[in-house]
Amino acid sequence: MYIQKKINDIDVVAYRMPYVSSVYIGIWLKVGSRHEKKEQNGISHFIEHMVFKGSKRRSAKDIAEEIDNIGGQLNGFTGKESTCFYVKVYKSYIEKAIDVLFDMVFNPFFKDDDIEKEKKVVIEEINMNNDSPEDLAYDMLSSLVWNGNSLSYPVLGTEDTVKSFDKDMLIKYYKNNYIKENIVISIAGNFDDSIFDSIAEKTAEVISSKTEMLLEKPNWNKGIILKSKEYEQINICISMPSIKYSFENIYSLSIINNAFGGGMSSRLFQKIREEKGLVYSIYSYPSTYIDTGAFTIFASTSIENLKTVYEIIRDEIYSVKENGFSEDEIDKFKEQLKISILMDMDNISSRMSVMGKSLLFLRKIYTVDDIINKIKSIEHEDVNNLAKKIFNIGQLGISIVGNINKKQIGWLKIE
Repeated sequence: MYIQKKINDIDVVAYRMPYVSSVYIGIWLKVGSRHEKKEQNGISHFIEHMVFKGSKRRSAKDIAEEIDNIGGQLNGFTGKESTCFYVKVYKSYIEKAIDVLFDMVFNPFFKDDDIEKEKKVVIEEINMNNDSPEDLAYDMLSSLVWNGNSLSYPVLGTEDTVKSFDKDMLIKYYKNNYIKENIVISIAGNFDDSIFDSIAEKTAEVISSKTEMLLEKPNWNKGIILKSKEYEQINICISMPSIKYSFENIYSLSIINNAFGGGMSSRLFQKIREEKGLVYSIYSYPSTYIDTGAFTIFASTSIENLKTVYEIIRDEIYSVKENGFSEDEIDKFKEQLKISILMDMDNISSRMSVMGKSLLFLRKIYTVDDIINKIKSIEHEDVNNLAKKIFNIGQLGISIVGNINKKQIGWLKIE
């Protein structure tokens, strides 16, 4: 049963699941690296870290111990357009979980010593990210295709920007963004109505702002970007402009992704890994934002196989552009998507996330019945029309990371 209401002018959505023993509570905020200026890059993620360092009532140790002592799980993450903090606890400890979670998110202390220590932690995280070929290739790709727009910024920021953060800068950014208008609270699990009284008490002093941040829609930039680095394999990301996040088209896009490279029975996995043995890792994935999107393919292979792998991917893009997917493919992956969603909704974490993201960005909650009915209504031509719109070989953005130089990829051209 869905419950949707306003509490202290904050959007709250909840789904009661009396057959489980726990509850997930998430605080979603419409703030991420896309909302940053260049000199602020990484500040959304840094504040996410600082929230865990202590509030005006609790130290970082207090926060950790109080949740650990009740067997709970507490975490957070930052993306390009949102930040989320969440806690999972046994149903008997809901009030304690809300007290800790809301205290740390809405009353962070930002101690100078903690800021300096956390800079070192985040810089290590940036270094670790740069040691991951997939993460590095993706960040490079974003910097290329969204160049000139804040969507191109890495979520973690850079070592230079992180070093520049100070207390005043963090507090100003926090006050501008951790406001009622940017918040959605999402709850899933076993709870009673007293949870709403607790939320009302803990959000009474959250500030409001009538100043709305307007984001500039990015332009797509095709091209090739290369970074020579000592990795065992060559890692390549190939991307095309796609669609924004919307209920209307997101499930057709999911079918396209699953059919093309999203799983073990997809075209790319079967042809490039299973039939030819040219890669260990290959997959596609869609990225959807409030006003745009990208459809990306990642592969990791040897320098000897890189050209062949790229040519097969290119040929498959051509094939979809010209012929689309067969009715059998669409029917198979349509059913796969439907079953996957039904199983995901048994998971309270997935349920909390889907509701939170939907209300934050679409301003509406779509029930499981709404979603399943939408998937059932998708026609073969809906999928193929969208696929032919997205699959455009002349708009490729390509990033390559590995022990390779420009001369060795002289054959690679954007057509």
